[in-house]
Amino acid sequence: MKKTLLSMVALLVAGHAAMAQNGLTEIPDPDGSQFMCTVLSPNGKYIGGVCYGVNAGFIFDVREQKMVRYDAPDPDTDVQLKAIADNGVAVGWNGPAAIFDFASEKCTTYGEAEQYLFTGISPNGKLIVGARYDGTDGEGTPCLFNEGVPTDLPQPSNKFLGAESAGASALSVSNDSIITGYWVDAMATRPALLWAPNRDGETFSAYPFSRGYFASSYESTMPYSIFSCDQTIMSANGKYVVLNVEKLLDDGGSEFGVARYNTENDLVEYFMASQLEGMENSELYGFAVSDDGTIVGCCGSLYSGRTGFIWKKGETLQTLAEAFPKVAKFAEYDAGGMNSPCGISADGRYIAGFAFVDSATADEDSEKTGGMTTWLFDTLYETNDVAAAPASEGAGKVVARFSADGKRLNADSKVRGFNMLLMKNGKTMKTFNK
Repeated sequence: MKKTLLSMVALLVAGHAAMAQNGLTEIPDPDGSQFMCTVLSPNGKYIGGVCYGVNAGFIFDVREQKMVRYDAPDPDTDVQLKAIADNGVAVGWNGPAAIFDFASEKCTTYGEAEQYLFTGISPNGKLIVGARYDGTDGEGTPCLFNEGVPTDLPQPSNKFLGAESAGASALSVSNDSIITGYWVDAMATRPALLWAPNRDGETFSAYPFSRGYFASSYESTMPYSIFSCDQTIMSANGKYVVLNVEKLLDDGGSEFGVARYNTENDLVEYFMASQLEGMENSELYGFAVSDDGTIVGCCGSLYSGRTGFIWKKGETLQTLAEAFPKVAKFAEYDAGGMNSPCGISADGRYIAGFAFVDSATADEDSEKTGGMTTWLFDTLYETNDVAAAPASEGAGKVVARFSADGKRLNADSKVRGFNMLLMKNGKTMKTFNK
Protein backbone atom coordinates (compact mmCIF):
# COMPACT_ATOMS: atom_id res chain seq x y z
CA MET A 1 0.00 0.00 0.00
CA LYS A 2 2.76 2.38 0.88
CA LYS A 3 4.41 1.82 -2.47
CA THR A 4 1.12 2.51 -4.25
CA LEU A 5 0.53 5.68 -2.27
CA LEU A 6 3.97 7.10 -2.91
CA SER A 7 3.80 6.16 -6.59
CA MET A 8 0.47 7.92 -7.05
CA VAL A 9 1.73 11.07 -5.37
CA ALA A 10 4.98 10.95 -7.31
CA LEU A 11 3.10 10.86 -10.60
CA LEU A 12 1.06 13.87 -9.63
CA VAL A 13 4.06 15.76 -8.31
CA ALA A 14 6.15 15.06 -11.41
CA GLY A 15 3.80 17.19 -13.46
CA HIS A 16 3.62 20.02 -10.96
CA ALA A 17 5.61 22.96 -12.37
CA ALA A 18 6.61 24.24 -8.95
CA MET A 19 8.42 21.09 -7.88
CA ALA A 20 12.18 21.05 -7.76
CA GLN A 21 15.09 18.75 -7.16
CA ASN A 22 17.07 20.09 -4.20
CA GLY A 23 15.51 23.49 -4.62
CA LEU A 24 16.24 23.95 -8.34
CA THR A 25 13.44 24.44 -10.86
CA GLU A 26 13.55 25.03 -14.61
CA ILE A 27 10.60 27.13 -15.74
CA PRO A 28 8.33 25.32 -18.20
CA ASP A 29 8.93 25.91 -21.91
CA PRO A 30 6.44 23.81 -23.90
CA ASP A 31 6.78 25.91 -27.08
CA GLY A 32 10.57 25.96 -27.29
CA SER A 33 10.88 29.71 -26.67
CA GLN A 34 14.21 29.15 -24.87
CA PHE A 35 13.75 31.59 -22.00
CA MET A 36 16.87 33.48 -20.89
CA CYS A 37 16.44 35.15 -17.50
CA THR A 38 17.95 38.61 -17.18
CA VAL A 39 16.20 39.92 -14.04
CA LEU A 40 14.53 38.73 -10.82
CA SER A 41 12.23 40.94 -8.76
CA PRO A 42 13.55 41.77 -5.26
CA ASN A 43 10.75 39.74 -3.65
CA GLY A 44 11.63 36.71 -5.78
CA LYS A 45 8.15 36.54 -7.33
CA TYR A 46 8.85 37.52 -10.94
CA ILE A 47 11.48 36.40 -13.43
CA GLY A 48 11.97 38.50 -16.55
CA GLY A 49 14.10 38.13 -19.63
CA VAL A 50 14.21 37.43 -23.34
CA CYS A 51 13.54 34.44 -25.55
CA TYR A 52 16.45 32.94 -27.46
CA GLY A 53 14.19 30.89 -29.73
CA VAL A 54 11.83 33.72 -30.73
CA ASN A 55 12.11 37.50 -30.77
CA ALA A 56 10.25 38.33 -27.57
CA GLY A 57 10.55 39.23 -23.92
CA PHE A 58 8.80 37.51 -21.03
CA ILE A 59 7.77 37.76 -17.38
CA PHE A 60 7.09 34.61 -15.36
CA ASP A 61 5.18 34.60 -12.07
CA VAL A 62 6.93 32.00 -9.95
CA ARG A 63 4.11 31.68 -7.43
CA GLU A 64 1.23 31.36 -9.85
CA GLN A 65 3.28 29.59 -12.56
CA LYS A 66 1.97 32.02 -15.18
CA MET A 67 3.93 33.20 -18.22
CA VAL A 68 3.37 36.44 -20.15
CA ARG A 69 5.26 36.94 -23.40
CA TYR A 70 5.86 40.28 -25.14
CA ASP A 71 6.55 39.81 -28.84
CA ALA A 72 8.68 42.24 -30.83
CA PRO A 73 6.81 44.05 -33.62
CA ASP A 74 9.21 42.67 -36.23
CA PRO A 75 12.26 40.35 -36.46
CA ASP A 76 14.73 43.25 -36.47
CA THR A 77 13.49 44.93 -33.27
CA ASP A 78 15.61 44.44 -30.16
CA VAL A 79 13.75 43.45 -26.98
CA GLN A 80 15.36 43.62 -23.54
CA LEU A 81 14.09 43.56 -19.95
CA LYS A 82 16.63 45.30 -17.71
CA ALA A 83 14.94 45.51 -14.29
CA ILE A 84 11.71 44.40 -12.63
CA ALA A 85 9.83 45.64 -9.58
CA ASP A 86 8.03 43.68 -6.88
CA ASN A 87 4.67 44.38 -8.57
CA GLY A 88 5.64 42.70 -11.83
CA VAL A 89 6.35 45.90 -13.78
CA ALA A 90 9.57 45.70 -15.78
CA VAL A 91 11.51 48.24 -17.81
CA GLY A 92 13.73 47.92 -20.84
CA TRP A 93 13.01 48.38 -24.50
CA ASN A 94 11.02 46.87 -27.34
CA GLY A 95 12.50 49.03 -30.05
CA PRO A 96 11.80 52.28 -28.13
CA ALA A 97 12.07 52.42 -24.33
CA ALA A 98 9.34 50.27 -22.83
CA ILE A 99 7.42 49.33 -19.71
CA PHE A 100 6.27 45.71 -19.49
CA ASP A 101 3.28 45.19 -17.18
CA PHE A 102 2.63 41.63 -16.03
CA ALA A 103 -0.84 42.33 -14.63
CA SER A 104 -2.21 43.92 -17.80
CA GLU A 105 0.03 41.82 -20.09
CA LYS A 106 0.78 45.02 -22.01
CA CYS A 107 4.00 46.55 -23.29
CA THR A 108 3.97 50.36 -23.56
CA THR A 109 6.72 52.14 -25.50
CA TYR A 110 7.91 55.74 -25.18
CA GLY A 111 9.54 58.01 -27.73
CA GLU A 112 11.37 56.77 -30.80
CA ALA A 113 13.85 53.92 -31.06
CA GLU A 114 17.21 54.92 -29.50
CA GLN A 115 15.74 58.16 -28.11
CA TYR A 116 15.37 56.90 -24.53
CA LEU A 117 16.56 53.86 -22.59
CA PHE A 118 14.82 52.59 -19.45
CA THR A 119 17.33 50.56 -17.45
CA GLY A 120 16.24 50.61 -13.80
CA ILE A 121 13.09 50.59 -11.71
CA SER A 122 12.81 50.87 -7.92
CA PRO A 123 11.57 47.80 -6.00
CA ASN A 124 8.23 49.52 -5.34
CA GLY A 125 7.84 50.38 -9.02
CA LYS A 126 7.57 54.14 -8.47
CA LEU A 127 10.91 55.35 -9.91
CA ILE A 128 12.40 54.67 -13.35
CA VAL A 129 15.89 55.65 -14.44
CA GLY A 130 17.90 55.49 -17.64
CA ALA A 131 19.15 57.93 -20.22
CA ARG A 132 18.07 60.01 -23.19
CA TYR A 133 20.02 60.18 -26.42
CA ASP A 134 18.38 63.16 -28.11
CA GLY A 135 20.71 65.82 -26.69
CA THR A 136 24.31 66.95 -27.00
CA ASP A 137 25.82 64.11 -24.94
CA GLY A 138 26.98 61.55 -27.47
CA GLU A 139 26.87 58.71 -24.93
CA GLY A 140 23.64 59.75 -23.27
CA THR A 141 22.24 62.09 -20.62
CA PRO A 142 21.25 60.36 -17.34
CA CYS A 143 17.60 60.78 -16.40
CA LEU A 144 14.76 60.04 -14.04
CA PHE A 145 11.55 59.27 -15.93
CA ASN A 146 8.00 60.10 -14.91
CA GLU A 147 5.40 58.57 -17.25
CA GLY A 148 8.03 58.58 -19.97
CA VAL A 149 9.04 62.23 -19.47
CA PRO A 150 12.75 62.59 -18.61
CA THR A 151 14.28 64.81 -15.93
CA ASP A 152 18.03 65.18 -16.36
CA LEU A 153 20.39 64.17 -13.58
CA PRO A 154 23.51 66.32 -13.01
CA GLN A 155 26.88 65.27 -14.42
CA PRO A 156 30.30 66.00 -12.86
CA SER A 157 32.63 68.36 -14.71
CA ASN A 158 35.56 66.98 -16.69
CA LYS A 159 37.90 68.77 -14.29
CA PHE A 160 36.42 67.00 -11.30
CA LEU A 161 36.46 63.65 -13.09
CA GLY A 162 40.04 64.11 -14.22
CA ALA A 163 39.07 62.98 -17.71
CA GLU A 164 36.77 63.98 -20.53
CA SER A 165 33.26 62.56 -20.32
CA ALA A 166 31.12 61.89 -23.38
CA GLY A 167 27.94 61.36 -21.37
CA ALA A 168 26.46 59.16 -18.69
CA SER A 169 23.60 56.84 -17.85
CA ALA A 170 21.65 55.92 -14.74
CA LEU A 171 21.19 52.18 -14.28
CA SER A 172 19.48 51.31 -11.02
CA VAL A 173 17.48 53.04 -8.29
CA SER A 174 16.38 52.21 -4.76
CA ASN A 175 13.09 53.12 -3.10
CA ASP A 176 14.80 56.02 -1.31
CA SER A 177 16.21 57.41 -4.58
CA ILE A 178 19.83 56.23 -4.41
CA ILE A 179 20.85 55.92 -8.07
CA THR A 180 23.84 54.17 -9.60
CA GLY A 181 25.20 54.32 -13.11
CA TYR A 182 28.29 55.31 -15.04
CA TRP A 183 29.97 58.04 -17.03
CA VAL A 184 31.70 57.32 -20.34
CA ASP A 185 35.41 58.04 -20.74
CA ALA A 186 37.47 58.06 -23.94
CA MET A 187 38.05 54.29 -23.69
CA ALA A 188 34.34 53.58 -23.05
CA THR A 189 35.10 51.70 -19.83
CA ARG A 190 32.12 53.27 -18.05
CA PRO A 191 33.52 54.23 -14.61
CA ALA A 192 31.04 53.95 -11.75
CA LEU A 193 28.91 56.91 -10.70
CA LEU A 194 26.35 57.46 -7.95
CA TRP A 195 23.61 60.05 -7.44
CA ALA A 196 22.24 60.89 -4.00
CA PRO A 197 19.17 63.02 -3.26
CA ASN A 198 19.83 66.44 -1.79
CA ARG A 199 18.22 67.74 1.38
CA ASP A 200 15.36 69.29 -0.60
CA GLY A 201 14.27 65.80 -1.66
CA GLU A 202 13.90 66.90 -5.27
CA THR A 203 17.38 67.49 -6.70
CA PHE A 204 20.44 65.24 -6.83
CA SER A 205 24.20 65.45 -6.48
CA ALA A 206 26.52 63.32 -8.57
CA TYR A 207 29.24 61.37 -6.79
CA PRO A 208 31.87 59.69 -9.03
CA PHE A 209 33.16 57.28 -6.38
CA SER A 210 35.32 55.57 -9.02
CA ARG A 211 37.53 58.67 -9.17
CA GLY A 212 39.96 57.34 -6.56
CA TYR A 213 40.45 54.01 -8.32
CA PHE A 214 40.01 54.42 -12.07
CA ALA A 215 43.07 55.05 -14.26
CA SER A 216 41.78 57.47 -16.88
CA SER A 217 45.09 57.59 -18.78
CA TYR A 218 48.35 55.69 -19.19
CA GLU A 219 50.02 58.27 -16.97
CA SER A 220 47.59 57.73 -14.11
CA THR A 221 48.79 56.15 -10.86
CA MET A 222 45.34 54.72 -10.10
CA PRO A 223 45.20 50.89 -9.99
CA TYR A 224 42.24 50.01 -12.21
CA SER A 225 41.68 50.34 -15.95
CA ILE A 226 38.08 49.23 -15.43
CA PHE A 227 36.10 50.19 -12.34
CA SER A 228 32.60 49.92 -13.67
CA CYS A 229 29.00 49.16 -12.75
CA ASP A 230 27.82 48.82 -16.33
CA GLN A 231 25.03 46.44 -15.37
CA THR A 232 21.86 47.14 -13.37
CA ILE A 233 23.35 45.80 -10.17
CA MET A 234 22.52 47.64 -6.95
CA SER A 235 20.89 45.92 -3.99
CA ALA A 236 17.22 46.68 -3.44
CA ASN A 237 17.99 48.59 -0.23
CA GLY A 238 20.54 50.80 -2.02
CA LYS A 239 23.42 49.69 0.22
CA TYR A 240 25.60 47.61 -2.12
CA VAL A 241 26.77 48.01 -5.71
CA VAL A 242 28.51 45.32 -7.75
CA LEU A 243 31.57 46.50 -9.66
CA ASN A 244 33.40 44.74 -12.46
CA VAL A 245 37.08 45.63 -12.24
CA GLU A 246 40.30 45.17 -14.19
CA LYS A 247 43.43 45.70 -12.11
CA LEU A 248 46.70 46.83 -13.67
CA LEU A 249 49.73 44.67 -12.81
CA ASP A 250 53.36 45.72 -12.46
CA ASP A 251 54.39 43.59 -15.46
CA GLY A 252 52.09 45.56 -17.74
CA GLY A 253 49.34 42.95 -17.74
CA SER A 254 46.04 42.97 -15.91
CA GLU A 255 43.59 40.71 -14.12
CA PHE A 256 39.83 40.76 -13.79
CA GLY A 257 37.74 40.65 -10.67
CA VAL A 258 34.51 41.65 -9.00
CA ALA A 259 34.09 44.19 -6.21
CA ARG A 260 31.45 45.06 -3.64
CA TYR A 261 30.96 48.77 -2.94
CA ASN A 262 29.15 49.96 0.19
CA THR A 263 27.26 53.20 -0.51
CA GLU A 264 26.98 53.97 3.22
CA ASN A 265 30.69 54.06 4.08
CA ASP A 266 32.58 53.99 0.73
CA LEU A 267 34.28 50.68 1.56
CA VAL A 268 35.25 48.44 -1.38
CA GLU A 269 35.89 44.68 -1.15
CA TYR A 270 37.52 42.76 -4.00
CA PHE A 271 37.74 39.21 -5.25
CA MET A 272 40.14 38.69 -8.15
CA ALA A 273 40.22 35.80 -10.61
CA SER A 274 43.78 35.00 -9.51
CA GLN A 275 42.32 33.81 -6.20
CA LEU A 276 40.44 31.00 -7.96
CA GLU A 277 42.44 27.82 -8.42
CA GLY A 278 42.39 26.77 -12.06
CA MET A 279 40.71 30.00 -13.17
CA GLU A 280 43.53 32.48 -12.66
CA ASN A 281 43.20 33.80 -16.22
CA SER A 282 39.42 33.97 -16.19
CA GLU A 283 37.20 37.01 -16.04
CA LEU A 284 34.67 37.60 -13.27
CA TYR A 285 31.36 39.38 -13.82
CA GLY A 286 28.87 40.18 -11.06
CA PHE A 287 25.26 40.48 -12.20
CA ALA A 288 23.21 40.97 -9.01
CA VAL A 289 23.52 41.60 -5.27
CA SER A 290 21.20 41.04 -2.31
CA ASP A 291 20.54 43.38 0.60
CA ASP A 292 23.19 41.61 2.71
CA GLY A 293 25.85 41.95 0.00
CA THR A 294 25.70 38.45 -1.52
CA ILE A 295 26.79 38.67 -5.16
CA VAL A 296 26.01 36.23 -7.97
CA GLY A 297 27.49 36.17 -11.44
CA CYS A 298 29.75 34.13 -13.68
CA CYS A 299 33.43 33.46 -14.16
CA GLY A 300 35.00 32.63 -17.50
CA SER A 301 33.85 34.96 -20.26
CA LEU A 302 30.78 36.93 -21.27
CA TYR A 303 30.75 35.18 -24.63
CA SER A 304 31.69 31.57 -23.81
CA GLY A 305 32.63 29.21 -21.01
CA ARG A 306 30.52 30.66 -18.17
CA THR A 307 30.54 29.11 -14.70
CA GLY A 308 28.05 30.42 -12.15
CA PHE A 309 29.34 31.76 -8.82
CA ILE A 310 28.13 33.09 -5.49
CA TRP A 311 30.14 35.44 -3.25
CA LYS A 312 28.73 35.93 0.23
CA LYS A 313 29.96 38.81 2.35
CA GLY A 314 32.74 37.65 4.66
CA GLU A 315 33.32 34.45 2.69
CA THR A 316 35.37 33.36 -0.30
CA LEU A 317 33.85 33.27 -3.76
CA GLN A 318 32.59 29.81 -4.80
CA THR A 319 31.07 28.32 -7.89
CA LEU A 320 27.43 27.38 -7.40
CA ALA A 321 28.38 23.74 -7.86
CA GLU A 322 30.87 24.05 -4.98
CA ALA A 323 28.55 26.02 -2.72
CA PHE A 324 25.62 23.62 -3.26
CA PRO A 325 27.17 20.19 -3.98
CA LYS A 326 23.85 18.33 -3.65
CA VAL A 327 22.47 20.22 -6.65
CA ALA A 328 23.91 18.19 -9.52
CA LYS A 329 22.30 20.44 -12.11
CA PHE A 330 24.75 23.26 -11.43
CA ALA A 331 27.67 21.12 -12.60
CA GLU A 332 25.65 20.18 -15.69
CA TYR A 333 24.92 23.84 -16.39
CA ASP A 334 28.61 24.69 -16.02
CA ALA A 335 29.48 21.92 -18.48
CA GLY A 336 27.09 23.51 -20.97
CA GLY A 337 29.26 26.62 -20.91
CA MET A 338 26.55 29.24 -20.33
CA ASN A 339 25.60 29.04 -16.65
CA SER A 340 24.65 32.63 -15.85
CA PRO A 341 23.07 33.60 -12.51
CA CYS A 342 21.42 36.95 -13.29
CA GLY A 343 19.30 37.78 -10.27
CA ILE A 344 19.09 37.32 -6.51
CA SER A 345 16.18 38.26 -4.27
CA ALA A 346 16.63 41.03 -1.73
CA ASP A 347 16.73 38.54 1.14
CA GLY A 348 19.27 36.38 -0.69
CA ARG A 349 17.05 33.30 -0.69
CA TYR A 350 16.26 32.98 -4.40
CA ILE A 351 18.71 33.01 -7.30
CA ALA A 352 17.64 33.00 -10.94
CA GLY A 353 19.63 32.55 -14.12
CA PHE A 354 19.87 30.77 -17.44
CA ALA A 355 21.96 27.98 -18.88
CA PHE A 356 22.39 25.88 -22.00
CA VAL A 357 21.08 22.34 -21.64
CA ASP A 358 21.34 19.38 -23.98
CA SER A 359 18.11 18.02 -25.35
CA ALA A 360 17.31 14.53 -24.12
CA THR A 361 15.01 13.94 -27.09
CA ALA A 362 17.04 15.47 -29.91
CA ASP A 363 16.39 13.95 -33.33
CA GLU A 364 19.54 12.34 -34.75
CA ASP A 365 18.76 13.94 -38.13
CA SER A 366 18.29 17.38 -36.60
CA GLU A 367 20.97 19.96 -35.86
CA LYS A 368 19.06 20.99 -32.75
CA THR A 369 20.74 19.36 -29.77
CA GLY A 370 19.59 21.59 -26.95
CA GLY A 371 18.76 25.13 -25.98
CA MET A 372 18.55 27.79 -23.31
CA THR A 373 16.58 27.30 -20.13
CA THR A 374 15.81 29.59 -17.20
CA TRP A 375 16.22 28.24 -13.68
CA LEU A 376 15.23 29.35 -10.19
CA PHE A 377 17.03 28.13 -7.08
CA ASP A 378 15.84 28.23 -3.48
CA THR A 379 19.00 28.38 -1.36
CA LEU A 380 17.02 27.19 1.68
CA TYR A 381 16.08 23.93 0.01
CA GLU A 382 15.52 20.76 2.01
CA THR A 383 17.07 17.41 1.11
CA ASN A 384 13.75 16.15 -0.24
CA ASP A 385 11.74 17.61 -3.11
CA VAL A 386 10.43 21.08 -2.29
CA ALA A 387 8.79 23.91 -4.13
CA ALA A 388 11.38 26.42 -5.29
CA ALA A 389 8.90 29.27 -5.18
CA PRO A 390 8.41 32.14 -2.75
CA ALA A 391 5.62 31.59 -0.26
CA SER A 392 2.32 33.15 -1.24
CA GLU A 393 -1.18 33.40 0.10
CA GLY A 394 -2.72 29.95 0.15
CA ALA A 395 0.66 28.24 -0.22
CA GLY A 396 -0.38 25.81 2.51
CA LYS A 397 -3.70 24.95 0.86
CA VAL A 398 -4.31 21.27 0.17
CA VAL A 399 -4.86 20.69 -3.56
CA ALA A 400 -4.87 16.87 -3.54
CA ARG A 401 -5.29 14.13 -0.92
CA PHE A 402 -4.55 10.40 -1.14
CA SER A 403 -5.43 7.57 1.20
CA ALA A 404 -2.91 4.94 2.30
CA ASP A 405 -3.98 2.60 -0.52
CA GLY A 406 -3.30 5.25 -3.16
CA LYS A 407 -6.92 6.28 -3.71
CA ARG A 408 -7.43 9.95 -4.52
CA LEU A 409 -9.80 11.65 -2.12
CA ASN A 410 -11.58 14.95 -1.96
CA ALA A 411 -8.96 17.54 -1.01
CA ASP A 412 -11.03 18.65 2.00
CA SER A 413 -11.85 15.13 3.21
CA LYS A 414 -10.16 13.49 6.16
CA VAL A 415 -10.11 9.70 6.42
CA ARG A 416 -8.73 7.62 9.23
CA GLY A 417 -5.15 6.47 9.02
CA PHE A 418 -2.35 7.89 6.90
CA ASN A 419 -3.15 10.64 4.38
CA MET A 420 -0.69 12.02 1.82
CA LEU A 421 -1.33 15.69 0.99
CA LEU A 422 -0.15 17.75 -1.97
CA MET A 423 0.00 21.45 -1.07
CA LYS A 424 -0.49 24.42 -3.39
CA ASN A 425 3.22 25.31 -3.12
CA GLY A 426 4.13 21.82 -4.37
CA LYS A 427 5.24 20.33 -1.07
CA THR A 428 3.97 16.93 0.05
CA MET A 429 2.92 16.22 3.62
CA LYS A 430 2.01 12.99 5.40
CA THR A 431 -0.62 13.12 8.17
CA PHE A 432 -2.30 10.59 10.43
CA ASN A 433 -5.95 10.98 11.37
CA LYS A 434 -7.45 9.06 14.29
